[in-house]
Amino acid sequence: MTQRVFETGGVQRRTLLAGAAAVAGVAALGGGTAVAATQARYRRHNVASPEGAKMLESYKKAIVAMLALPPDDPRNWYRHALTHTIDCPHGNWWFVVWHRGYVGWFEQVCRDLSGDPDFAFPYWDWTANPQVPAVMFDGVLNPNDPAYIPSLAAFNAQYGPVLDKFWDGLTPAQTGQLLIRGLRFPADLLFDIGPKGGPMFFPQGSARGSTQAKPGFDDITNNAVSPWMLDNALAPRDFIGFASPKTFYHGSITGFGVLEGQPHNKVHNCTGGIWTDPNGQTTYGDGFMQSNLSPVDPLFFLHHSNIDRLWDVWTRKQQGYGYPTLPDNNPSALDPKGDLGRWQSEPFLFFSDAKGQVLPPQKQLAGYYATIGEFDYDYQPGSGEQVVPPAPPTPRKLKAVAAAPSQQFAGTLKVAGKTSLGAADVAVPTALLTQAAQPNGPRLFATITVELSPFEHGQDLAVLINTPEGQAFDAKSPGFVTTLSMFGNHVVQRPVTFMVPLSKPLAALSGQKLLRANQPLSIRVARLGSGGPKPMMLHTHGLAASGATTSTAQVVSIVIESH
Repeated sequence: MTQRVFETGGVQRRTLLAGAAAVAGVAALGGGTAVAATQARYRRHNVASPEGAKMLESYKKAIVAMLALPPDDPRNWYRHALTHTIDCPHGNWWFVVWHRGYVGWFEQVCRDLSGDPDFAFPYWDWTANPQVPAVMFDGVLNPNDPAYIPSLAAFNAQYGPVLDKFWDGLTPAQTGQLLIRGLRFPADLLFDIGPKGGPMFFPQGSARGSTQAKPGFDDITNNAVSPWMLDNALAPRDFIGFASPKTFYHGSITGFGVLEGQPHNKVHNCTGGIWTDPNGQTTYGDGFMQSNLSPVDPLFFLHHSNIDRLWDVWTRKQQGYGYPTLPDNNPSALDPKGDLGRWQSEPFLFFSDAKGQVLPPQKQLAGYYATIGEFDYDYQPGSGEQVVPPAPPTPRKLKAVAAAPSQQFAGTLKVAGKTSLGAADVAVPTALLTQAAQPNGPRLFATITVELSPFEHGQDLAVLINTPEGQAFDAKSPGFVTTLSMFGNHVVQRPVTFMVPLSKPLAALSGQKLLRANQPLSIRVARLGSGGPKPMMLHTHGLAASGATTSTAQVVSIVIESH
């Protein structure tokens, strides 16, 4: 049986490994030995640069060409977006590596169809420029342009027959992966995309939440893309700490590291029409970026190029200090593959090359994308580069060392108050709290595990430190940490863990003398708006407020870690 594909993807090249040697080379590196840099063939520029603007002109040509391709062509714009819908991993340790492959292969399609042999995606550095770039509202860079499919009915009419044919040609392995996601046949997918299951499709006029008149972020998202958040996202010294937690299959949600849970999720949601005002009241608007069909919006690829760039920054930081860059190579009698082996061997079965052809077996494994390899690009420097140590005058090979184990302090859960979903007192040594409140002190992170409602999307949960029950708060309150945000249309059937940094609020509380010696930290989780003057607005889309379940989020555990 012929394997069927929709399409797919591309961090900075700092390795000599490429092609089929990548998987074996990654295993040899294990925890990540520093490797000499080589000159990349392509460069991904900041979209705000002249070179980035030039790349956008080629991007426009590629989009026009892909929108004009017939729906049964794997390189068609919507066909490629559907690959993300049926196969994207979120909330697990394959998040960064799958999206590298997805964006990298699609970049080759754009290079081919644009006629620009030097094309590489520009990246959107939302830390330096926290608003949608003005040029992304021009022509086909805006999904509200008439070149796009105007309605769900028109989309179903064009792609329903194509999906039937696609399903008929699936391999047993591809069918199995879709069954794990609850996709038995095309009607399941179309139901999920439509208003009863999603929505994931948004008509013209509602295709993007951000507008030319209002291109910026809300306070919640500004906090998530800020320099302090980015600095903490790049701080962990092990792959699991940097990426999201382990799971057994790339279609399941386990939890979110700082990079995925904060800037990634919140930029998606905010540009997709989910907006929280200064009083904590959330309006749930429309826009592809909030859904699993988000690649319909050309902004998606600039956003994920920046996520990929930050993985490269973190990797080079790790290499510079001799720290691991990948999961632990720790096989045992009970787990012969170990973490690294399991992570590398996860199959990604829906990618295709620049011509829409099925990839060879070695390119259908996660480990192939652990390095940039044949994508052969690097990045114009952007936000976060300060964490990479300067290269020594004389190149040297560093021996990889294990990251120092983190100190952990488990919280004692308390009975939640009327405005809280959960709370805990966490005893952290006073000396450590004092140090953590300093600019160059140790990093403290709270790992919060929450049992969520199956349809918990968009309803952010606020994390607060030493903020009394019932006290009004907003994103600028001294005890406000951040919010816990989901992304996309995923049914949640297990507790989900969120990792959030504490350094900024600890410094703010210390400055106002709200940190008391020998007293535990009081951490609580509350819904946005619950401490403000107005009741919280529920999500009006999909199943979140449908009455299908009366379950509410419950905090399972709160643990503070020192890195």
